[in-house]
Amino acid sequence: MDYHQDRFEDASLMVYYNEKLVACVPGNSVGDQFYSHQGLTYGGVFMKLETSNELMIAILTEIIFYLKTHYLSVEIRWQPAIYNRHHLHTIKQFEFLDFNTYQALHNLHLNLRNEFNISSKKTSGYRNGKFDELRLVINNDFKIFWDDILEPQLKARHQTSPVHSLAEIELLASRFPDQIKQFLVYESDNLLAGVTFFIKGTIVKSQYAAATLDGMKKSALDFLYIEASKKFKDLNYNYIDYGHVNESDGSVNRGLQRFKEELGAINQPVFRSRWSKI
Repeated sequence: MDYHQDRFEDASLMVYYNEKLVACVPGNSVGDQFYSHQGLTYGGVFMKLETSNELMIAILTEIIFYLKTHYLSVEIRWQPAIYNRHHLHTIKQFEFLDFNTYQALHNLHLNLRNEFNISSKKTSGYRNGKFDELRLVINNDFKIFWDDILEPQLKARHQTSPVHSLAEIELLASRFPDQIKQFLVYESDNLLAGVTFFIKGTIVKSQYAAATLDGMKKSALDFLYIEASKKFKDLNYNYIDYGHVNESDGSVNRGLQRFKEELGAINQPVFRSRWSKI
């Protein structure tokens, strides 16, 4: 997280048992408010998989009482359950000790361990010839994707910019070359679309996705996601996390939800919890 340390006041927690690190909570503070962590897509409590239930409860209780003692309000953005088998037990313990689960985002993922059903609408390009001239390239050429597609499309369609600048994504990829991969779709030498994937263990997270106007007409993102799904399944990954489909006000973007469901993704809620003295 240190690449954006200048943007946040770090307040991360580390829990030790008999001088051994057993859990951590990435977090930042804004005055008397604690957040898990605003610079991360997901947060919450991280523990080793083999942590016993007894130790888990002790860890969570210690964390909760620390937060309630040192802050006036606390907000936690939990991970999807596919990342953490302690997930639901952790939320229940926070609820037991006065936290309120105030939001459940619609987060979609593709289960690669099972046969997944991709809509015939998405696969039609294989049948009607639309995909015949498309080719998939996998590399770490982030610059061409950021400069030629991602930044222009985000600016034109949403008047915004990527959370990561080009310099930041290149820095992260240099530090984690096996965990960040750029997928690109070309027709001849014409770049049509791209998706940036972050890899965590057996889970692949779709972080950024965009296509040119020509790429949209040729359904280049459909082609990319389908081909990527095949590759990740062949490499024995378990899930592709497509992220949530909620707008900033919490409402659901039904068009985006339909796009991901047609790729075979299913919904699993991602919870957000808060506690406040005020």
